[in-house]
Amino acid sequence: MDNLEFYESRKMSGDVSVLGVPLDLGKDATGTNLAPSYIRKFGLEEMCRNLGFFYKDLGDIECASRETAEMGDIKVKYLDEISRVIDKTAMIVRDEVKMGGQMLVLGGDHALSIGSISGASVACEGDLGVIWIDAHGDMMTDENTLSGNVHGMPSSAIMGLGHHKLVNVLKPGAKIKKENIVYIGLKDLDQAEIDLIRSEKLNAFTIMDIAQGGLEPVIKSLVELQKRVKNIWVSLDVDSIDSIYSPATPMATQGGLTRREIFNLTKFIGRMNRVVGMDLVELAPELDSQEKTGKLVIELIANLLGSDYGWYAQYMKHEEEKQAKRTADSQK
Repeated sequence: MDNLEFYESRKMSGDVSVLGVPLDLGKDATGTNLAPSYIRKFGLEEMCRNLGFFYKDLGDIECASRETAEMGDIKVKYLDEISRVIDKTAMIVRDEVKMGGQMLVLGGDHALSIGSISGASVACEGDLGVIWIDAHGDMMTDENTLSGNVHGMPSSAIMGLGHHKLVNVLKPGAKIKKENIVYIGLKDLDQAEIDLIRSEKLNAFTIMDIAQGGLEPVIKSLVELQKRVKNIWVSLDVDSIDSIYSPATPMATQGGLTRREIFNLTKFIGRMNRVVGMDLVELAPELDSQEKTGKLVIELIANLLGSDYGWYAQYMKHEEEKQAKRTADSQK
């Protein structure tokens, strides 16, 4: 693959199944429950259809609010309701991935990824790699958490660490081998997460790594991941992106991934072999000044689907349509 290939237009095909999971119990700050409808508002269906996909909207999973859900154990807050939601998410994702299309799960907070990745892993019989793009490691458990927030536990859960209700989704035990997760954009880490990264020699790229070495080492790690697994799942937390470009998240990051970095990273991932699905999490629409995050997210989803929906791609599509109309008119 030469780099010019990333700028060639591609005619896409196949199914894209969209599932909203307006889960807002995994953290203290609220507002991510509004994101699934917000992202759809920016023309998600139109984008998918324009790129050549068959768009299938599965609607939203019903999620309880803080007013109706029981908090329970403060070391793993709202566990019963979160467990119900991730179990339902896992079943839907499993069935859709088995049918061979691409799955797009719209959060909601990052706790939902336990369900989406568990479902994809079971569908792929464990032959799945995960690309975790996030400012945070999300590697905490009910034993070492300070907050009790489950959105800080999903990546540990899919590795088989933590509360049994989070680990044993659809089937007992780990869903992803530790060597088959690549973390990108890490910046705000707890000491327990740093210790785990070191002890397990996890594939983790911090913002400092990217500042020093650029994306080249990251890309090399993703190429190696493709050699180990046939299928890829992407978990994209919008707080990985610098708040200049992505302000709409309760845990907005200063000094996060730049627009150029996240754009080129998602471009590369979208051209990888068999990206079976992705989840997009932690977007809080009420914080989206000038709709920056909503507009960016649509472009990034298109990139991850293997295509392009930036302003220039849309401009050229309109030019093609105008040219076709002029040609048709001249033949009348």
